[in-house]
Amino acid sequence: MEKKQLSRLINRPLTRRDALKILGTGLGAAALAGCAPKVVETAAPAAQPTAVPPTAVPVTKPVTLRYQNHWSKETDAHVKGMEWLYKEFHAANPDVVIENVLNPDGQESYKKITADCTAGDCPDIIHGPGPEMWDAGYLLDLKPYLDADPAWAGLLIPSTFFATGDHVWGLCGEFSPMSVTWNMRLLDKAGVTTLPATWDELMDVCEKVKTAGKLPTSWEVGGGHAWHDIIASQEGGLEALAANQWDAPQIKEAFARLKLFVDNKWVPDNEIELTWQQSLALFVAEESAFYLNGAWTLNNEIRSDGAAPDLRENVKFTPFPAVGANGTTVELKKTTSIGVSAKVADDPAKLAGALKFMKFWFSAEGAKQWILLTQSPMGATVDANSLTGVDPLLLGFLGTQDQAQTAFALPNTQAMMERGWDDAASGLDTLLAGGSADDAMAAFQTEMSKYK
Repeated sequence: MEKKQLSRLINRPLTRRDALKILGTGLGAAALAGCAPKVVETAAPAAQPTAVPPTAVPVTKPVTLRYQNHWSKETDAHVKGMEWLYKEFHAANPDVVIENVLNPDGQESYKKITADCTAGDCPDIIHGPGPEMWDAGYLLDLKPYLDADPAWAGLLIPSTFFATGDHVWGLCGEFSPMSVTWNMRLLDKAGVTTLPATWDELMDVCEKVKTAGKLPTSWEVGGGHAWHDIIASQEGGLEALAANQWDAPQIKEAFARLKLFVDNKWVPDNEIELTWQQSLALFVAEESAFYLNGAWTLNNEIRSDGAAPDLRENVKFTPFPAVGANGTTVELKKTTSIGVSAKVADDPAKLAGALKFMKFWFSAEGAKQWILLTQSPMGATVDANSLTGVDPLLLGFLGTQDQAQTAFALPNTQAMMERGWDDAASGLDTLLAGGSADDAMAAFQTEMSKYK
């Protein structure tokens, strides 16, 4: 990607859907002040990516790796995990120093990192890179190193890789099933005794909730995930997204089914005007019956100060009800990529140190600590049920990926990596404005047409 294109991405305004994405990547568990390393910043020489061998030489002298991130902020949900990572990695690898550079939160962190890379000063460990950074040549291809270390590769979850074609440029520092969260107290009052497992059962639940004087749901948080679930439940749906087949019948079917929510007034009359905070507030106030979100919602909403103290005892989690042959579904949302700068390939000691750091972090122990300390899974395999001290509410939430007949991540295409949070937004807004499923398809196709 040309540098002017990166500048456009860096300077674009922060939308409310950006805010939702930032919420997903930056919030999820109570954070305590800790012992994060001293924040310093030094410049690193610019270098263009070069071909690298599948192995790296051992580190023979102390080497410093710069890592700019916002996760080590004292109030960030990930700070306890970062404290563990820095402390234990340094103890095991005293010859590799991680220079922690504290960035602003969320989108501002991305802007800072991409601006530095554009100026020829990429950090050695890159937090939250996107496909445009791979296109610009700023990221190391991790695929040769994964191939050279089958034991390490075997610990990782391939569906969570950030990749372009056969090139893996990022490992997944955080992902979550986008489970359906249900208010059982509200459902009980509406006469619902069984959580829906099929589309027809979902329709019945929504009508009962409406009749009881409550809202079934709100789309501002979770509508796009429900749309993905409906597509994924149909045969060929995910393949259509992977092929950028924006006129696929599975996509139109998803809009047609969601139109029923508008027609039957199962979403707020002013849904199109709601912010994501207002959408979530409806559930916290026990005015809506269900929504879809990631594991971060447990602390942000279910245990929030504004929620009833016993709300956490009156929620359950399920996959999305079955629509098609692929059955019940849950989207596994990848929220934060962790990559390595391509320039480290010019320094064998830095390359070896960077690989040590990545292998230490993305390991069985790293995955275990990430769940215990941040309440978030990462892209390495771990059996959460085998861990001691895991919050039972979190276990119930994460369990939906085992319950679902189809657990899926969106395809690793540029379209899905760039628009996987809000790809359905224009179509859903069209439905809310009174448009038909055909109108929604037209709006969606216009929005996505740049991705061929």
